[in-house]
Amino acid sequence: MKTVKLLSILLICFLSASTFAGNKPDKEVLKAFDLRMNGKVDEAKVLLEQILTKDSTNAMAHYEMARIKHYMLVGGGGTKIDDIVNSIDKAVQFDPKNVTYAYYCGIAKFLKSFIAMQTGQQDQIKNNIAETCKQFEKVLTLKPDYCEPMLYLVEIYGMLPPDMGGDSLKAQAWAAKLAKTDSYFGARAKADLLPESADREKFWKDQIALKGRTPNLLSQAGIACLFKDDPENAEKYFNEAIKSDPKENIRILDLGRYHMMQAMQNKDLAGTELPIAKSYFEKYLQTKPEPVVPMKAYTIGVFGIIDMIQGNQAGAEKMREEAKALDKYFSKATGVPEQILFEPPDEICHHFSSFFMPY
Repeated sequence: MKTVKLLSILLICFLSASTFAGNKPDKEVLKAFDLRMNGKVDEAKVLLEQILTKDSTNAMAHYEMARIKHYMLVGGGGTKIDDIVNSIDKAVQFDPKNVTYAYYCGIAKFLKSFIAMQTGQQDQIKNNIAETCKQFEKVLTLKPDYCEPMLYLVEIYGMLPPDMGGDSLKAQAWAAKLAKTDSYFGARAKADLLPESADREKFWKDQIALKGRTPNLLSQAGIACLFKDDPENAEKYFNEAIKSDPKENIRILDLGRYHMMQAMQNKDLAGTELPIAKSYFEKYLQTKPEPVVPMKAYTIGVFGIIDMIQGNQAGAEKMREEAKALDKYFSKATGVPEQILFEPPDEICHHFSSFFMPY
């Protein structure tokens, strides 16, 4: 898909770890994380503020504060992207060898770049992208085999036009390096750089034939089917992936979002597509392992969006209130929330979420 079209889709969605983890786990910061994961975001933020008042150099507290601000931003909590970047910059400053903080710093800077793209801040985009790439490269000086930041570099250089910081030669170079590091991520990089006309399902079927029916390869094949408007086969791939790895249950949300987006793009399809979408969101809530509170609240909030599209204002309000009862700052986006926000702050994170693809 072309960059401009992808960014337009993702605007809807947006309104949607050290060499080892670095710091010795801070019990109070972990408590703040647990509070947030149980929907008590304001309490978590107050606790972090207290921690930082006592010790302004607590890197883990700054990291968790950055993630709270990120979560509140998507949940309409009044924070700004610069607030997030300032907090994670402090985490990196006070623990410069921690890969988790460095990686999330790159994601935060990429988010800042993405917002500049969406809000027409053309004069800032290229510099922001340069800062983002510089940060991901710093991550790789700490952990050279860290695949996720390399894949971000492939996507940034390979999917953006030159006037926004894209560079096809650099994209190819990072893709080649990634292929030598990990076969799955190497395939992801190769797929990202395929021409628009390529059959991506065939690409992933070929990978499956070579490497076996692993959950990550099956999920990518399913995603490729969604891009070719083949949700039936996408579901088959996803079901097989989930059977092997229950953590792939997030793919059920992709199916729901696919059908919801069909209705959003063509109102004539709402009567058939929205009930299907709702059934997938309901199915996700019943999966094991049980979705965490922020993901439950997000999903219930999506029910409200569906009701609103259907003209059921009372139903929409009821769903919003139910979601707020779980988590005041539940994500208001249609896009799935960044999963890096839900990993414990003392663990290396391996979540990757493309800024250029809706799934």
